[in-house]
Amino acid sequence: MGKPIRSQRKGAGSVYIAHTHKRKGPAKLRPLDFAEKRGYVRGVIREIIHDSGRGAPLARIQFRHRFKVKKVMYSMVACEGMYTGQYVYFGKKAALEIGNVLPVGEMPE
Repeated sequence: MGKPIRSQRKGAGSVYIAHTHKRKGPAKLRPLDFAEKRGYVRGVIREIIHDSGRGAPLARIQFRHRFKVKKVMYSMVACEGMYTGQYVYFGKKAALEIGNVLPVGEMPE
């Protein structure tokens, strides 16, 4: 048994690739907008799903679109205590509760 050869380390080899076709999407927070900077935005957790290749589950959160009459979904890493149907608040004036997202400067010590 020797080492893997250089072309296997550098290129897309047979066993050196990540199996990403089963992943559910990127885990990101929603883009910061005026409503989050001044107040808060409410979202609803629609489902909590398993993402292959990730140690933590993902929460699919549904928000109203800022300008159009439609709804948009974002995925973020679910924290302990989140459940389906829970309202979560994103923004500067959101309460400090499980699932809510607020700036670090607004959190008490």
